[in-house]
Amino acid sequence: MGIVFIKESIMAFKFDKNSEYANLRTKFSILRLIFSTFFYIILLLILEIYLLLNFYDTIQELGFVRITYFLTAASIIYLINSKRDKSAYKISWMIIFLVLPGFGVLLYIVIRLIDLFNKGRKKIKDITIQSQKFYNYKYSDFLRKQIVKYKNNRLNHIDTSKNTQMINELTFFHYLDSYAKLPVYNNTDLHYFNNGNDAFCDIIDKLKLAKKFIFIEIFILADGIVWQEILKVLKEKAKDGVEVRIMFDGLNALSSFTKSYCKVLKSYNIDAKVFKPIAPVLSNTQNRRDHRKIFVIDNEVAYTGGINIADEYANLYDRFGYWKDAAIRVTGNAVESFTVMFLQVWQVDLKTRLIDFSNYLPKYSKKIPCDDKNAFTLPYTDYPSLYENISLQIYKYMFNNANNYMYIMTPYLVIDEEMVNVIESCAKRGVDVRIIVPHIPDKKYVFYVNRSYYKSLTLAGAHVYEYMPGFVHAKVYLSDNLRGVVGTANLDFRSLYLHYENGAYFYNKSDVISDIKADFDSVFEECKEMTLPEIANIPKKHRVFGAILRVIAPLL
Repeated sequence: MGIVFIKESIMAFKFDKNSEYANLRTKFSILRLIFSTFFYIILLLILEIYLLLNFYDTIQELGFVRITYFLTAASIIYLINSKRDKSAYKISWMIIFLVLPGFGVLLYIVIRLIDLFNKGRKKIKDITIQSQKFYNYKYSDFLRKQIVKYKNNRLNHIDTSKNTQMINELTFFHYLDSYAKLPVYNNTDLHYFNNGNDAFCDIIDKLKLAKKFIFIEIFILADGIVWQEILKVLKEKAKDGVEVRIMFDGLNALSSFTKSYCKVLKSYNIDAKVFKPIAPVLSNTQNRRDHRKIFVIDNEVAYTGGINIADEYANLYDRFGYWKDAAIRVTGNAVESFTVMFLQVWQVDLKTRLIDFSNYLPKYSKKIPCDDKNAFTLPYTDYPSLYENISLQIYKYMFNNANNYMYIMTPYLVIDEEMVNVIESCAKRGVDVRIIVPHIPDKKYVFYVNRSYYKSLTLAGAHVYEYMPGFVHAKVYLSDNLRGVVGTANLDFRSLYLHYENGAYFYNKSDVISDIKADFDSVFEECKEMTLPEIANIPKKHRVFGAILRVIAPLL
């Protein structure tokens, strides 16, 4: 059944695989790499590491071994007492200190010193606080009043059996509003796409209707059919006077577009910029990539999910079998959060004062038909500087409050002991926990780490499934036909602690939840459950390699 569905999705795609753009993605050569900015940055990074190694050798030659011991001890004491670093990071760094004495400590100190003088972290925090004044829909007072009402059992029109559940939800929204400055919305419609193919078709149709502005923020921007079709619309809209902005991450310099491509886009009246161009500096800030995927049109429609702008996300370019992805369209009041999120990051590298967001935030005046007043949508983002780890908090909340089932699709399962305990505790309570991961990986080393978790999770009662047709890139979470998330954050250290991420959390949105549940049911049919006998058949060298990599996984 699932395979038929997949074929139908590909056939439904509007773009022609035989178009003039079909082979753009494959135009990559050794010469292009050698003459790229990325190549010279890598050479400079290697030089930095070489100098650090020689610096340590010089210390040894001069007999300053005690200095090395002192720095190692001081670094370990700092790590143990640090509230910023999670225990998994602390353990990984300590192992590096032991395996590479002296050099490991120098590397850690250099990275920490550079981070200390990083102004970007403070700026995004200030922008987040300052931009609160631009929201049209401020639910803080509403939430406080609702919490009091529910606690006093005054809402007679609500089933009293749901009273405790609603209190939990409202207090969670209150936490996100207070500590992450994330408002919650009603009067919002959600539409789920179970493949990138259909999502891109819908995005392009909506882009053609733009009248005021188009904002696009993307992690990967690769040339090919999808990008050329989107670019065609963006050029036309910019020519018609629509304000078009696009931002892509600096890592694109490796395989697709560099900062110079922004000049090309600006020649079409498209305002473009690179988020944190990669630089030849050993710094943890290089790891803090913009992994978000946001499309906003006129503050009326927004999209997010796993899909980047590249042909494999629409299954027009075969990399790892069938590419299973997902996206969600948001219409209504909640779109303003996506508009604000985009403008916040756009503002980070500008030296000017905070721009007036209100010019892009007209109040949504339409009434969404049949929207349940007790159904809520909360668009969210993770900024590394906030230290709240919002994606992690939302996932933990869903696990801890699930009673019947908790379903997950994620490409990566690289988690710390805290998250392992959350998942296992949920399964031990009798909740039907199911996790779908790829059978065909994009990165072999991550695949081995993924599999290192299978046994303990299975023994706790969770069920791990490998998606046999190909690669799962969707980041979808669903529990109890009540709560769901479609977003960009994987279950790994990078997404949960380092990257800029975003997504849509929703509660009691029955229509979209029904569609997501149907998607899970379809995907399960194409998966193999990794039972204990199946896990025992995993090659021993893979298990050993996975166990070793798991120790340093936080730094990968």
